[in-house]
Amino acid sequence: MTATRKPLKLGCSYGVRFSPDGAHLAVLGRDLVLWDVAARQKLWRGKFIAHMSGMAFSPDGGRLAIKSTTGQMAVVDAEAGQLLVNFQNKKDGEGCGPAWSPCGRYLADGGWDGRLRVRDAQTGEVLFMQEHPGQMLRAMHTIDAIDGGRRLLVQHGVKSVDEGQVQPPDYCSVWDWPLQAGGGTVALSLPGMMSCAPSPDGEFLAVLHHTGGAQYLSMYALADGSCLARVPVEAGGGTGDALHWLPDGSALGRIGKGKLLFYCWPGLDVLTQHALMYPCALDFLPGSPLAAIGSWESGMLMELNIHEETA
Repeated sequence: MTATRKPLKLGCSYGVRFSPDGAHLAVLGRDLVLWDVAARQKLWRGKFIAHMSGMAFSPDGGRLAIKSTTGQMAVVDAEAGQLLVNFQNKKDGEGCGPAWSPCGRYLADGGWDGRLRVRDAQTGEVLFMQEHPGQMLRAMHTIDAIDGGRRLLVQHGVKSVDEGQVQPPDYCSVWDWPLQAGGGTVALSLPGMMSCAPSPDGEFLAVLHHTGGAQYLSMYALADGSCLARVPVEAGGGTGDALHWLPDGSALGRIGKGKLLFYCWPGLDVLTQHALMYPCALDFLPGSPLAAIGSWESGMLMELNIHEETA
């Protein structure tokens, strides 16, 4: 039997992200903290902007983009823990993102006012903007395709319409870089969409949604939007980051109420579940059983041998 290391407590953590090379773990809470994964040591801690709510490593892992609940964005040197640029955009409002372009020169983010923006990552200058009236841009994900390409998936929430009008469905759009006006294509339209996550190879889209008072976890083919599987699930924790794939695409993690649930793919059968107080974020280290779990109370870095637990 292989000995497992004791879980590392991360403290209050709204977001967790491993660096592209897996050497570092960024933890977003009241401050932004960078950990050395192998040594389990803090490298630096900083509070670069107020009310941080989102973050993303650049493709080379050298920078961290952060976003606040007011929409303000900044870029931090991931090695030195020093602020590189503050975009000074406090009035843009809350939203989703950030997400990096494949070249690392640009940053995309979305607003709850329906605006999709692309900025210069060095200056913060807005280079592209497309408005989506009557919509909220709830989430964005980077899609790493089998052919090596990288695209951007945006989750759109359609705001409620007046009584007597037909409620349009929520939907996901997929964008090629560089983003261009009218360039997004609708990959999936679905009423009551709560959360989504593209698979690591860009072939599937897992979606948590509700209809008729019940919640479902469904799997769709990104190429044509066809539904491949659907299972009813119990009500979850309500976080906007509720789904996260294992790096090999063999299972899907979901944040529930006081627990993490793992579903196998193909099939969407429940593999296992772990009790945890107030979970809110999840990330996995490729090629390793290590998982970073964010929690409003106290997150952890721990080993999760998901498939071994069901053997």
